[in-house]
Amino acid sequence: MRQRVQVGFGLLAVLAAGMTLSAAWPGGLLLGDVDQGDGKHSETPLTAQQIHDLVDRALENQRHNDLMLDQYARTEHSLFHGNGKAPDKDVIFRVIPAGQGIIRVELERDGKTSDAAYLEEQWHGVAQALLAEAHGRYPHVGNFFATERHRRERADMVTAIGKAFIFRWAGRVRINGHPVVKLNFEPDPTYRSPARFAALYAHSGGTAWVDESSGQLIRAEAELTDDVSWGAGIIAKLYRGGQFTYEQHEVAPGVWMPTHYSYDFDGRKFLFSLSLHERTDYSDYLRVGPPEEALAVIRREHPNIFANQN
Repeated sequence: MRQRVQVGFGLLAVLAAGMTLSAAWPGGLLLGDVDQGDGKHSETPLTAQQIHDLVDRALENQRHNDLMLDQYARTEHSLFHGNGKAPDKDVIFRVIPAGQGIIRVELERDGKTSDAAYLEEQWHGVAQALLAEAHGRYPHVGNFFATERHRRERADMVTAIGKAFIFRWAGRVRINGHPVVKLNFEPDPTYRSPARFAALYAHSGGTAWVDESSGQLIRAEAELTDDVSWGAGIIAKLYRGGQFTYEQHEVAPGVWMPTHYSYDFDGRKFLFSLSLHERTDYSDYLRVGPPEEALAVIRREHPNIFANQN
């Protein structure tokens, strides 16, 4: 089964889809009621320092959001198709955070709802994973994905965004009645880093929409402006023109979570051409807290399934 690349959340999500292509290969939502402005706002651009400060706020908020994601269950609907070895899929999961990882309960695949026995088996696995994490043990259960390495990489990538890109004023719009700053970004030619994602950052540009009052990222779009190679193009290559989108919204006061990300790109892995497209939507967020608290929440939701759990 294809190992799904864990794309980081935040602005990095639209830039990082290809960062682990050497190991594996893993139409956005509307922005709502968008008004290009009333003229007064559009004529009042932010200064360079104000843009810098707003980007710093957005990155700091994103780091906080990424940490909070480990406490929220959510529904994940993923659609993937391409011409690689990975099969096309249309899967709906309930994602449960479990300490050092997450566990996915498959609710539906290719339009077919999971049967009761399979669901019960998966929810028992959730209980076992949460119990193990609550007691400091590694969960040896199916559908458990360790995320600690991805968390570290994601944090590094978020921090690097403020250094790797130059952000420029592109105007103001109103989205669902809220003033939103529109910023274009392009690579900073002076940025140097040995990190794996640095090559991707150096060949990407796009647009970010940031809520001016909260300093939260609402949407980002990015495109590869050049081909990006791994292993001098022998291991893998992404072709220019690949597109990425990411969106998030507020699920609790001061907490913003992803609602959508997608990517569409062509490339090559070794000698094989690849055309890959994925769209993932998130909904039904519920704070469950750390493993010991999450176990109580899940038990309340599924009392019959967990009746025999100790």
